Parts: sequence; C-alpha cells; structure tokens
Amino acid sequence: MTCSEPLTRHHWVRLDAGWEHHLRSPLAPEAREQLLDWCGRGRPFVVARADAADTEEDVRLGLALPDKRRIALHVGRAAVLSSRPPLALRDVWHTAPESWRSVLRHLSLLGETLGVPVGVFGSLAWEYLSGVRYVRPDSDVDLLFSPTRWTDVERLLSALEATSRTPGGVRLDGEVLLPDGGAVAWRELASRPHRLLVKGPRGAGLRAWKDLTALFAGAPA
Repeated sequence: MTCSEPLTRHHWVRLDAGWEHHLRSPLAPEAREQLLDWCGRGRPFVVARADAADTEEDVRLGLALPDKRRIALHVGRAAVLSSRPPLALRDVWHTAPESWRSVLRHLSLLGETLGVPVGVFGSLAWEYLSGVRYVRPDSDVDLLFSPTRWTDVERLLSALEATSRTPGGVRLDGEVLLPDGGAVAWRELASRPHRLLVKGPRGAGLRAWKDLTALFAGAPA
C-alpha cells in the first residue's frame, strides 16, 4: 500500500519491503547493507529536503545512525509504506534523561498555553521511534515550533534564551517553522540579524528579517 499523505521535512516514514525496486539514486554497498538491516527491523527514516529537480514522486530520506554516520536515500513514493508527522514534545519529554525533563515539560506546557505545536526531532526522536540508544549526556535536544503570531515567537524565544543561559542545562537547538513552509534556526532568529538562512522544502537561502517577520500575524511594522 502506497502512502498518499504529504511528506515534508521532519516527517517520518517506514518503507515497504520492496523499497529497493524504487531506488532513484545508487547506493554504496556498505550503505545498502545498513539500510537493508534497518528496514528489515521496521525502523523509520526522516524526510529530508527535496532537490530542485525532484517531482512529487521523489522522496528524499535520511538515516542518522547512533555513531554519527549519515546515510541519504532517494526513492520513489511507491516505496513508502506509512508516514507520520513530527513527534510532539508532550509525548516524548518523559523519555528524556531525568535532568532534562523539567525543562522539556515546561516548554511543552508553554506551547500548549500559546496554542503553538512543539515537536521534537534529532536524537531524542530517533531513540523514541527506533528503540535504539541515541541520547547521550552531551546530546542536544532539537525542537520544532510552529507559531502563527509574532507575539508567540517572541515568548518562545525568550523562554529558550533563558533556558540556554542556565549553567549545566540541556542544550536546546531546533527550528521555528514559518507560515510559508520554510524554517529557521531559533538561535539565529533570536539574534535578529538583517538576513537569515531559511531552509525551504526545496533548498535554502538568505531572507531579509523584515520579510520573514511579515509572515506572522501581528508582526511589527
């Protein structure tokens, strides 16, 4: 059964047993063996950014291994058995190391208060979905925020910056999703530069601060 759901960055997919028949870019032998083992165990892949020339039938995936290796996979959409959106932080924070939990729970509750979805990707998400150990004491936590109002962006950035100033605290990384489908690193957004690197569905580029903030309701003039 082919998955018909929209697939965008940070979504997760599982592949059909016959995924090799739908390869659209060659694989190195070592990567192929690793992917066969991974798929055979029913483990997921994360959806990556599409190339400019890709069609709706192309799917770019990534596999991040616990030893820091990265494997890119390019398949046809027919290889995708199932998909799911990014994990919600509220469903995952309790699986994090105990010393991180109060911070992650606070951010999850802040998102609920603001009506802003808070997701998680990176090592915490890989560990939760695959059952393989990824998280180490020095791991970052990658968060994904989807605000629509500029006032909510400011409150989120304030909370993230305050947490990041806490000595010995968990390191928070991640992205703020823009209303037009792009994404920007929250740390870069918090620094308020004139231009920011925005990752889009099909590439990345610099955009002016004023153009970016104008995407949100209630943005400053």
